[in-house]
Amino acid sequence: MSLTTWSGSLHQTFRLIGARSRSLVPFLSSNGKTASEVLSALPYDSARAAASGGGTGGPDAKRYRDARQVYQTAGLVYEGDDSRLRVTQLGLATLRWTEIITQSNSVILGRHAAYALSACQLRTPAVSGSRYDENMIVFPFQFIWKAMLALNGKIASDELNREIFRTRNEGDLAESIQRIATARQTGDPSSLGDEVITGERKNDRIIPWLSLASFGWTLFPDKGGDSFYSIPHNALGIIREASRIKHKHREFDSVSEYVEYLSSCACLPKDLR
Repeated sequence: MSLTTWSGSLHQTFRLIGARSRSLVPFLSSNGKTASEVLSALPYDSARAAASGGGTGGPDAKRYRDARQVYQTAGLVYEGDDSRLRVTQLGLATLRWTEIITQSNSVILGRHAAYALSACQLRTPAVSGSRYDENMIVFPFQFIWKAMLALNGKIASDELNREIFRTRNEGDLAESIQRIATARQTGDPSSLGDEVITGERKNDRIIPWLSLASFGWTLFPDKGGDSFYSIPHNALGIIREASRIKHKHREFDSVSEYVEYLSSCACLPKDLR
């Protein structure tokens, strides 16, 4: 059955600012390597691996698949036709920034990342993206940004889960934004839809969407103990600009074509080194 709501299939978050994702550098340094070679370079807890990896003592292959899905969604990596990992130009640029990025300079890379994220679609040639119904004309990160911009620069997990994750097109998005605004004004969340992602660990399936929409928390920070994810002043113009880019929803022949397209949308300057 085709999906008509956003999936909670992302199992890992993406963090570039602060305590950087431990898998990020190994992935972005692995252009041309096989899955097993990348997996062997990933940090892991040997005791946990022995239990989850069938007693082999090696890292569980799921660690590779889950991380690849997240970085592929952001336009950083994909597997080529030869089953070897390919790192895009956006991935290579992100790798160069890993050791120098701070909250104060993050908007430099963040601007290019936002251009790429603005082109991301829910329906793609990837296994997870191919499950969506053909009527899902959704640019997920633009939709999240537009909702935040229309709602005083902030969004709560529950608002995403009950409304934004139900959107199938721009018309749905406008209606969801209005329902969220009304619920805030009245203090009555009953006007919002039912939860899309449920279960005890639902937040673990919601947070990855925000970590990608923020490009590893560079465009806006993790909410921490706050109720809302909020756009900081230094990224407001970037997110507003990227959310206004008009992209035509496209059908791609392969994952490689799609991810390379995302990377090209980043409009990175040519590396002249």
